[in-house]
Order: sequence, then structure tokens, then C-alpha cells
Amino acid sequence: MCGIAGILDFDRHPSAADVAPMVSILRHRGPDADGFLVDGPVAMGMRRLSIIDLARGDQPIYNEDRSVGVVFNGEIYNYLELRESLLARGHRLTTNGDTETLVHLYEDSGPAFLSRLNGMFAFALWDSKRKVLLLARDRMGVKPLYYAHVGSRWIFASELKALLTQPELPRDLEADALADYLRFSYIPGEATPYRAVRRLLPGHYLLVEPGRQTVKAWWDLAADWDEDLPESAEEMCGRLVTVFDDAVRLRMRSDVPVASFLSGGVDSSLITLTAQREVDHPLQTFTVAFEHSAFDERGYAREVADRGETEHREMSVSPADAVQQLPLLVWHLDEPIADSSIIPNYLISRFAAERVKVCLSGLGGDELFGGYSRYREREPGRIRKAFGPVPAAAGALAPLVSPWHAGWGEELRLTSDASLAWRDYLHLLEIFDTNAIERLRFPAKGRGEETIEALWKQYPGSDPVGRRQFIDQHTYLPDQILALTDRMSMANSLEVRVPFMDFRLVRIAQRIPALLKQADGDYKIALKRALGDRLPENIKSRPKWGFDTPLAAWVGGPVLFAALQSLPNGALVAEGLVSKTAVRSLVSSRERASAQARRVWSLLILEVWLRVRSRSSPPRETLTELLGSH
Repeated sequence: MCGIAGILDFDRHPSAADVAPMVSILRHRGPDADGFLVDGPVAMGMRRLSIIDLARGDQPIYNEDRSVGVVFNGEIYNYLELRESLLARGHRLTTNGDTETLVHLYEDSGPAFLSRLNGMFAFALWDSKRKVLLLARDRMGVKPLYYAHVGSRWIFASELKALLTQPELPRDLEADALADYLRFSYIPGEATPYRAVRRLLPGHYLLVEPGRQTVKAWWDLAADWDEDLPESAEEMCGRLVTVFDDAVRLRMRSDVPVASFLSGGVDSSLITLTAQREVDHPLQTFTVAFEHSAFDERGYAREVADRGETEHREMSVSPADAVQQLPLLVWHLDEPIADSSIIPNYLISRFAAERVKVCLSGLGGDELFGGYSRYREREPGRIRKAFGPVPAAAGALAPLVSPWHAGWGEELRLTSDASLAWRDYLHLLEIFDTNAIERLRFPAKGRGEETIEALWKQYPGSDPVGRRQFIDQHTYLPDQILALTDRMSMANSLEVRVPFMDFRLVRIAQRIPALLKQADGDYKIALKRALGDRLPENIKSRPKWGFDTPLAAWVGGPVLFAALQSLPNGALVAEGLVSKTAVRSLVSSRERASAQARRVWSLLILEVWLRVRSRSSPPRETLTELLGSH
């Protein structure tokens, strides 16, 4: 596990000194070692967190004649099998790690070798003979990779802050991306807060050679789709057990101890209890709890820990932690992500990192197996029931009603045109909808509506739950959940492995019909049917919570509310992004702030991000000190 960075410039060859600041600012991602490759038009480097082949795994790593070199962030879980096949074909390997497989596989197959990898990764590979740079990212986007093309210079890194060390990078903000942030609480797709910078999308590679560059998908969530596989529920569940067990087994490969985050939910409990089977010593498990008792899952986690006989530890989180830590956390995020779980994610990662370097996580189970109520088709309301038989009348009334009641106007519009069904899911995802963004006087509307519509129409199946999951798997999962987990764990030099992101599990989950995902208030039916006998009955039947915080109570409480009252006089207003009047209205009272907690929190995160985004070192101020410094 590492952080990588580099520069490619065929006109002005970069030096190690050019890339050194990029590598240095990533030290938290890899405190154990660094390394550099400088060869004509390319200079790239990395910081290493040593997990596999501790003695000989430092990077960059080369092929036999050193014509191909790589810097790599992540893990290739099937590296032992790949090594065997490479040795059988006559390759000479000088390490016992996973990174070396990349250069030899590239020798054999070029970029086509990516389909053979089972892992989480982002890497940069330099082919000195062909003068080709290959950047690639894993299928589901577990590991990040940013890039920019400025003049003749390509700049890339694991984190945005590394790109910002380069003086030629324009800092102009991308207003549409920030509008999408307000809409969803994260920025979806390849856009970033900066106009000049792009994310490499999950399952994509970027190939740069003299005079040409290619961005291409090497894996597609919509490919190989077949809803008519002749497979019974029992056969599907049996295959799920086999692949799930192997996904966990592969992610236990390590030369340092592997632990597990344990919330006491179905997903983390299954992973923890399955991982415990793979080792002959008590697995270390870590749980976070909240002072607000409604969000305290310690009892459930203890029940699972007792069944697995794990070495279990707990910690708790309070509003004071948010005030103390938020500027640092937002700096590590690199871009605004308004998920309050960044606080427990960071703190539990810090807690675990005092004892281990690697933790398993149950992330992704909800997005694959139907864990959210929003995946259900919404029951028609009174307006739809009344106007359903006369859609033309609904369409005629919609523009007349919308000016004085936007919600009713939208219901009429949706009733009039079945092709607008995607908007129903859009509204479930939105924090600030279009009208709310306009009331803020924000200078852009974003592209969020187009993003959701396009994914809705790209879905190759007909399953209503699967269609909504398909959208989340392209947006919310990589761009919010996996992104914040990567940043908060790597801020503490902790590697988090995500068994549910094994591409084989993704393919199985895509073919599970809606009724085996959720029905009658029950969720993740197939997952529990296949693996539920491993769980305590109390865990199987418990309600869905999610890894969240008591945000409304925090926002309306005295500690955070005092900080929120500075927002009308902050950077958001000073930079002309929002109206002072609109912001003041949202924080006019504790009750108002609490009722609008997600919107207020989104504005707070954006405010903090604007203040810390250009810093070259981690903030030391508390939230109160930061907001009082404007």
C-alpha cells in the first residue's frame, strides 16, 4: 500500500527534484520507504507502507532488463497464482511481492493484462523502449488516481494535494463540480473541484505516448450482462458462498497481521467471522461507538466478537471530536465529501493503526446485495394515483403548479411521462435539489441530473433494485464511500481491504433478482440466506443502521452550532459562491440547523475545504479556531 506521483513531459524533461514535493506530501500513505524512477521524459516516485515482502518490496520495481518500471498503490490479491504462471513462462522474478507481477504481465500482454488482476490498485508503469506511460485503476475504484494535462506536461498522483505542489497547475475551481457536491454530498464521475484536474475512472486506464493519449475502459459494470442465467436460488447462493470465502481468503494474504473493523452489522460480521476461520490466532477487531446511545452498536459487535473469539477493542466518538478534528480530516479528503462518517472513520483508523497495518472492511455489501430502502420502487402518492389514468392532464398542469409548489409540480411532471422515472431516484439522492441550489445563489447547477439520467438508461437489465444499485456502483460507492475510507485510513497509514469489492462477487450480485435482495422490509436476503448460518440470530434480524453519526443532534448541539453561526461571514460568501441571506437562514436557530442538518453539514464541509485546500501541510487548528480565522 502506497502513494504514487509523477510527471511526464516529452518537451521539458522533469527531474527527481520536480516530483519530490509530490511524493513528500504523500508520506502519510507510506511512512516506511520512498523510491524514484527518473528516465528522460518521466519522473515518478512513491511512498511505501510495507505489507508484502517487507525486505525486498521497495519500489520502483523493474522487469529483467529494466525497460519497464512501475510505482504501485494497492494490493494484487491473486499475485501468488500470477507469479506461478510467470515463472512457468520463463520470467525471472527477484522479489516475493505482488508489485513485480505487473511489469512482467505487461511484457507479455500490454494493457490487456489488467483483466487478470484481482485487487485494489492504482499504478503508473513506464515502458522506456516505447516511451509509453500507462496509468490504471482497479475495477470498482477502491484506490484513487488523479491526473492533469497542462501544456506539454502530464501530472498524476494518488491525492489531489500532491498535484497542487506543482506551480504550473491552474487552481481555477470547477463550479459545476461543486454544485454536484451540494446536490449529492460528493462529486461524481471524473470531475474534481479543479477545472484542470480529472479522476481516472474506476476500471479505466490512461495511455500516454508521444503525440497521442488514450483513456479507455478496461472493465465495464454493464458488460457480460445476462439476466436469464438458468440458475436456481440455491445454486446462486452456493456460488456466492464459494466466491465470498475465496474473496476473504485472498485478502488475508499479508506479511503483517490483518485485523477487521466490526460494526455488528451483517456485512462486517460476516467478513470478521469468515476471516477468523483463516487464522490460528484471535483476529483483532475494532468497533467505534457514539455517545448518543441510538447510534451505539457496541452490544451487537460484542456479540459477534464473542462468537468469533476475537481480540476485541472499542472506542467512542463525541461532538468534541468533530470540532477538534474536522480541519485535518477535510485536508486529508482533498475534495469536499459531506459524509459525517469521516469522523468515526478517521478515529477508528487511528485507533486500529496503533496496533496493525491492515484492516478488513464490510463496505460494499449494501450496494451489491440491496441494503438500502431507497432501492425500492416508491409507492405512488396521492397526486400520481389521481392523475395516473390521465397523464396528459398531469403534463398540462405541471408548469402551472410548479411556481407555487415545486414538489407537486414535479409529481405531476413524473406522472405525465414514464421516461422521467429516473428523477424519482435522483430526488432520493439529493441534499440540495435544483431549487435549493438556486436559492443559495450558487453560480452553477452542476451536471448531476444528466449523470443520473445517463446511468439509469445505461443499465442493461430490467431489475428495479439492480438499476438503482447500478447508479450507486458508478457514483456513491467509488466517489463517496470508498473515497472517504481510503483517505481516512491512509491518513493514519492504515490499509483497508474490502472483500465485497472482489469483481467476482460484483458479477454474482448483479445477477441476483430483486426479490432475493429485498422484500417486505427485509434486506440482503440472498446474502443472509447463503451465509446467515455463520451469524448470531440477533445480528441477522437487526435493523439496518449504517456507519453513520447522530448528525442532527450534533448540529443542533452547543459545540457545533457555535461554529456554524460563523458561516454567513465565511469564505463561501466572501468568494461569491452562496448568498449570505440563504446561509443565515439555515443557521438561524439550533432547531432550524438540526432540521436541515445534512444541508448545513454540507456547507460547513465546503467552507472548511475552501480554507484548507491549498495548504502544503496538515492543519493544526480546531474547527473553532479555523472558522474564527477568516
